[in-house]
Amino acid sequence: MKGSNRHICRRRFLSSLTLAGAGWLLGSAEHLLAKEQPKEASRAKAYPLLATLTDKIDLITLQREKWKHVIGHHSATPNGNAAIFDRYHREVRHMEYDLAYHFIIGNGTDSEDGQIEIGPRWTKQLRGGHVKSLAWNENSIGICLVGNFEETSSTRNQIAAFIQLTGYLKRELLANKPTLYLHREIPGEQTLCPGRNFPAKRIHKLFA
Repeated sequence: MKGSNRHICRRRFLSSLTLAGAGWLLGSAEHLLAKEQPKEASRAKAYPLLATLTDKIDLITLQREKWKHVIGHHSATPNGNAAIFDRYHREVRHMEYDLAYHFIIGNGTDSEDGQIEIGPRWTKQLRGGHVKSLAWNENSIGICLVGNFEETSSTRNQIAAFIQLTGYLKRELLANKPTLYLHREIPGEQTLCPGRNFPAKRIHKLFA
C-alpha cells in the first residue's frame, strides 16, 4: 500500500474508535484499517475522542521540531489522575516541573474511563520527566495510562483514547515524525512499563 493511501486508511481507522466501539481494536484491526468511507474525514470526525481537546493540544506555541518520540506508559497504580500524580511528583519526588507526563488517560477511578488530561508540560512545551534519560525526556512526549497492566488490562476506552491521541499528535500536528515507543523499549530504562497486558504488537502495527 502506498504511503499516502496507508495514511488515509489508518486515519479512518482512528475515527472508528469511539468509546462504544473501541473493543474492535483487539479483534479486527486489519478489517478496520481497510474500511472505505466516501471522503476524507475532518479532524473532528477522524478523532472524535479529542473533539473538545484539539484547541488545547494544537498550541500556537507548539514546538514541532522538538518532539521526536511518543512514549507510552502505565502508572503502575490501580487508580489516579493528573492532579494526584502531579501532587506526588511535586511533594514526594520533588520534580522540577511537577507532573512528569504530558498526558494522562484515566481508567474510571479518579477520572472518567478514557478521559484525556493535558498536563502543563504539554501546554508549556516543557521536556518530560517520564524516563531516566535526560536526552529522551528532552524530545519525547509522555502519555500515561492509569493502571497496573502487569496485573490487570487497560480498558477499551483507554486504548481508544491512546490510539487517537497518538495518531493526532503524530500525524496531524507533527508531520508523522515522532516514533512511538513503549517505556520498556527505551535503552537503559530497565522497566516492564507499560506492563505485559498492554497490547503492544497491535499498537505498534498501527503506527509502523
